[in-house]
Amino acid sequence: MKKLLKSVIVVMAFIPSLLFAKMEVVDPTIVTTTKPGELSAIHLLLKNTGNETVNLVMLETPAKARLELHGMTNGKMTEVSEIPVPAKGSTTLRYGGLHIMVYDLQKPLSKGQTFPVTLFFDNGDIISVKAKAILPTEVKR
Repeated sequence: MKKLLKSVIVVMAFIPSLLFAKMEVVDPTIVTTTKPGELSAIHLLLKNTGNETVNLVMLETPAKARLELHGMTNGKMTEVSEIPVPAKGSTTLRYGGLHIMVYDLQKPLSKGQTFPVTLFFDNGDIISVKAKAILPTEVKR
């Protein structure tokens, strides 16, 4: 009986983690640059398999650069504090919409290089990816 009770307790402990959202990052890309300090942007698809909206709230990179979450308001780029990803849905970070701005790059990014970025979500998920550098003409519009 004690073994059964312990088994039930262990299983019950894992049930909440199965109910919470699981985030996925698909096809992260970053736009190439030609000189130090040139602006760039990261585009990707965020997928949420959970039953509640999850927000992308913070970014980090070990590279010498500054990252910000951005959106567009009345045709102007603006910093945003979070990017929501709906329950059982997705949010696309793309040119002309929501995206990640990259400032103060210390070195140019050439096509094919990768740029490390870690995404932090308000549900506790932390996902590290390497965005592949693509030419500006290859950006999906």
